[in-house]
Amino acid sequence: MRRLRRWGCIFLCLGLLWIGGLCVAAQESQIIYRYVSNSGQPRIALTFDDGPHPRYTPVILDLLAEYDIPATFFVVGSNAETYPDLVRRIYTEGHEIGNHTYHHNHVSKLNPEELSKEIALCNAAVERITNHPPKLFRPPEGVCTGALKTICGATGMTIVLWSVDTRDWAHTPVREICQNVKANTANGSIILMHDFIGKNSPTPEALRHLLPMLRELGFEFVTVTQLLEG
Repeated sequence: MRRLRRWGCIFLCLGLLWIGGLCVAAQESQIIYRYVSNSGQPRIALTFDDGPHPRYTPVILDLLAEYDIPATFFVVGSNAETYPDLVRRIYTEGHEIGNHTYHHNHVSKLNPEELSKEIALCNAAVERITNHPPKLFRPPEGVCTGALKTICGATGMTIVLWSVDTRDWAHTPVREICQNVKANTANGSIILMHDFIGKNSPTPEALRHLLPMLRELGFEFVTVTQLLEG
């Protein structure tokens, strides 16, 4: 009997190690994209977090339409449900929609079950509005935990961060935003902006300067998925 118990404990430990190994493998195999270089024409992806917002998102969409530029919007699920018409407009105008959780809670403060729910709720909200669930995920503040990597790996979500932070979220002056972007944007850059940061957002005005400037520098604008596909 003791021998059976001992072998039972051994098999249990081996099983736990195997499961743990799968979790580690999922984390290690989960690529986190900050930029994607290619050998062709210099391409960049413009991204917007935290929206949609009833005041700023329409202005941003108007500017993108004026220059015929696609972008990727990482929406907050609760905001998407509040402003579904804006989500539909983002989608129908050819932009990409990514998942930015449902409540925009800090990832490190959520347990795996809560985090899974945040991602699933946002996906469901976007799918109800557009009939297409997001495939890209960006964690609030760019915080990536082991649990997040495992969940995204298991659900087929691609984690996308950024290589150029415009710091529009800090209400940085437009001139500084433009200088920062010009100095740091390169082939394959993923640029972080926001269509919701509260009042007096510098983002629309910064875009009025950034879009023609980056185009004159020879960059082609694409969605994140187009950038990943090369």
